[in-house]
Amino acid sequence: MEPHLFVIRKQKRDGPEKVTPMLTYYILDGSIYQAPQLCNVFAARISRSLYHISKAFTIAASKLEKIGYVDVDESVALESKVAKETIDLRKLSE
Repeated sequence: MEPHLFVIRKQKRDGPEKVTPMLTYYILDGSIYQAPQLCNVFAARISRSLYHISKAFTIAASKLEKIGYVDVDESVALESKVAKETIDLRKLSE
């Protein structure tokens, strides 16, 4: 059975012992692709992670009440309301 994946590395030889890798290509089932550089892979994954974290904070902030100035008359009602309500963080992601 023949292999379906080949990896080819373009490199610069600066001496008999020193080799600098430049690009990496892979051949999958006869099609040639240039492999992404490691810094581009990390940048894409970090960007995607930051997007999802930002989205989660936006959803959480929209579902939580904002804390601000409360009148003396309303403070009694607000304290009893806060004591009765608990926030389930698992429901925030829905």
